[in-house]
Amino acid sequence: ESCLASSGRRTTTPRMENLGPNLDPEEAAEALRRAQGKLAAGDLDGAKRFAEKSERMNPTNAAQALLKSLDDLIEFRPGTKWAKAVERILEASDHYAVLGLTPEAVSADPSAPKQKYKRLALEVHPDKNKAGGAEAAFKKLNEAHETLSDSKKRREYDGR
Repeated sequence: ESCLASSGRRTTTPRMENLGPNLDPEEAAEALRRAQGKLAAGDLDGAKRFAEKSERMNPTNAAQALLKSLDDLIEFRPGTKWAKAVERILEASDHYAVLGLTPEAVSADPSAPKQKYKRLALEVHPDKNKAGGAEAAFKKLNEAHETLSDSKKRREYDGR
């Protein structure tokens, strides 16, 4: 928008969106508090909206850290592919089910447990998968792999 200055020259008034960060630190802090409240109430999407608003208005380490945490929570919340992979392994009834194999498939191809393990380990490794139970699922996956990859341990397991 333009206006006439006292000198008679036209000047432009700055618009709020052109000012960039640090518009209103108090309002940004309030948005961050609201984001934390939404998070405490379990509203991840609402929390992310307020955290993003706070970050746009006044970038802070606290807002950035909250956004990172929210991104992880949203990506790994129940129902996502990451959470489903963990759930499937934790609910498996035996070592074969953990790896998604049958005893016949392992007898026919002794390298099958290793191949399945490699693929599943990428999905449930706790460094990559932040879903609840990822560490327990990874331990269960390791145990199944160790047992079914070793022919002696597999025979003992099958004979139980």
